[in-house]
Amino acid sequence: MSTKKNAPSNLGALLNKKDTIIALLMIALIGFLWFETTKFEKVPDLFSNNIPPEMFPQILLIIILGMILIIPFEHIFLKKNGKNIDAGRDKPIEKSTLGTMVILSTIVASSQILGAAITIIAISIALPLYWGEKRLKVLIPYIIGFPLFVIILFNIVLGVHFEPGLLELIKN
Repeated sequence: MSTKKNAPSNLGALLNKKDTIIALLMIALIGFLWFETTKFEKVPDLFSNNIPPEMFPQILLIIILGMILIIPFEHIFLKKNGKNIDAGRDKPIEKSTLGTMVILSTIVASSQILGAAITIIAISIALPLYWGEKRLKVLIPYIIGFPLFVIILFNIVLGVHFEPGLLELIKN
C-alpha cells in the first residue's frame, strides 16, 4: 500500500523542477527581448539588403529558445548515461561567480556612457585581473589584442559601427 507522497508524479519524472523554473524565467526574458526587437528603427548598413532590422536578433532568440526548451528534460538524457543532474546543486554559488556577474553587470550597465569600445576594453581588463591572472606575457597581449580584434572585426570588416560614448568627447 503506497501513499501519494511516496509515489513519484509523472510530471515530476518528466520535468526537473529547478530547471523548469529557470527555463520559464529565461523564456520570459526571451519574450521581453523579442518585444525589444520590434522597436528597432534604423537598419545597419550590413543588413540593409531587404533584411528587416529585427530579423537577425529574432533568429538568435528562436535558436536560444529551442535550447531553453530542452533544459527541463535534460535530466532524462543524463540519467541514460548514469549521471545525476542534481548531484552538485546543493553547493552554494561561488563568490568568484557572483563577483564576475557584478563586474560584468556594472560595466555593461555603464556601456551607454562608456561606449562600446571602452566597454570591451574595460571588460578585457577587469575580468582577467579579478580572476587573478598575473602573467603579464598573457595579460597585456589579451588586453590589447582582444578589444582590437573585436573593434576591427565589427567596424572595418563588417561595417557595424559602435556607439562612441566617451570617445566622442575625446574626438571633439
